[in-house]
Amino acid sequence: MYKNHNKHPLDFIFHPKNIAIVGVSSNENDGGHFKALLNSGFDKNHKLYPVNPKMNKIKNFTCYPSILECPTDIDYVISRVPAPLVPELVKQCIEKNVKTLHLFTAGFNETGDKEREQLGTEVLKMTKQAGIRVIGPNCMGLYVPSEQISFTEEAPPEEAGDVFVASQSGVLAAEFIFRLGSRGIRFSKVVSFGNGADLSVSDFLDYAANDSETKYVLSYIEGINNGKDFLKALKKCASTKPTIIIKGGLTEEGARAASSHTGSLAGSAEIFESLCKQFGVILVDSIEEAQDIIIAMKTSLINIKNHNVISISSGGGNSVLSSDTIARSGLHLPTIDKNVQNKLRSFIPLAGTSIFNPIDFGVGANQIDLLKKLFRTLSKNKKVDCFFYSYGLMPWMNDKNTKASSLSSIGGFNLNKLFAKKEFENKSFELLLSTFKSLQKTLQLPIAIIHRSRIQGSLDEVNNLACLALEKGVPFFDSSERASKAIMKIISWHNTK
Repeated sequence: MYKNHNKHPLDFIFHPKNIAIVGVSSNENDGGHFKALLNSGFDKNHKLYPVNPKMNKIKNFTCYPSILECPTDIDYVISRVPAPLVPELVKQCIEKNVKTLHLFTAGFNETGDKEREQLGTEVLKMTKQAGIRVIGPNCMGLYVPSEQISFTEEAPPEEAGDVFVASQSGVLAAEFIFRLGSRGIRFSKVVSFGNGADLSVSDFLDYAANDSETKYVLSYIEGINNGKDFLKALKKCASTKPTIIIKGGLTEEGARAASSHTGSLAGSAEIFESLCKQFGVILVDSIEEAQDIIIAMKTSLINIKNHNVISISSGGGNSVLSSDTIARSGLHLPTIDKNVQNKLRSFIPLAGTSIFNPIDFGVGANQIDLLKKLFRTLSKNKKVDCFFYSYGLMPWMNDKNTKASSLSSIGGFNLNKLFAKKEFENKSFELLLSTFKSLQKTLQLPIAIIHRSRIQGSLDEVNNLACLALEKGVPFFDSSERASKAIMKIISWHNTK
């Protein structure tokens, strides 16, 4: 549990001693923040105060008629009441010395209604005068695993990590948690800040730049309230930590959607892209791309600065398609030196294989000892900065009909253990990863696993493979296209440093 509140001026927001939920549902089967906090275990080390004047109890918790009846001052209040009731709630917050007001409540500026805009202005004026910081309106709030704070009813990963997320969208914030989390990525903090009437993306980027628990910063934004503050915070953050931005509203249609979603003005796409390039910010188009870049940065690809890839596969068709994809991305498939070809041919059969780039290794691609020899030989090529290794779950590759030194996959899946590290047993893949980890260190070259389309195994089994790879520092991607795109972004990012 957090003990030192003397870091960044906003650090207290992420470490409340207690939380009051105003407007908790009278139906115990309904979800919401109360259920999310219970599921994440917040009440085990903190005080949790449900507030609803129509109830006395909910799930063995005393339910208070207002926050004024709560037994202590309140650090953090979650508002789930209708917008017209918020001014009265703010008055109570002032009386109870509330530090942070999280407005899950929507229906202010984003509606375009003049009276609702005036209501939002009134609320903001009251909180500013009282020194209360506001997250929102129209947002999901915080996920802080170290404090057992969550806004998702489904249990997110319990372990804290080193990725900070600031998202203007609550749904995308949840997608970051679960989609990236399913690949082994863990978070220091995630904040969904919605309209950003008080605390905006600028504040959270500034915080992330100073946060000792954060190594990587990811943000989804639709609009910018104060351009000068944003540029200052973005520059500061990108100069200290890898900073990845997904910018919504870069097209006319997207800008229109952003305006109706959070009341944001999207701004010029060209100017925004230019500023990102100038500051060394990595601008991406999707969650998948952000995921791939974080994986690249957390593994052996973090230091890649040149474009030469040697691709290793089994199967001619896959090699051809992969080659096209790699070349289109801007990466290069260099020719294999003649002396290296001669060495390869000494242990790779002539029939059904290729010793050119891409390398079609045939059945040898499943044999650990041969793979070691292959990588060591290819590392002598004059041009090589990275290896791509094609891997897939195949029905003929399992423990019943292969030797221990070949690749296999067995296991089942239980939805309730999505983030459990031991859900699948895959000894041969773990052997492959240990081999690649050792080779990467010895050869000083990254080996990226390119997972081929599933022939066997569930998506969750593939996610488990990706988690195992991340633990070993071996990059794992769902396609050559995604791997190539991530590598090009990393190379461009290095060129701005």
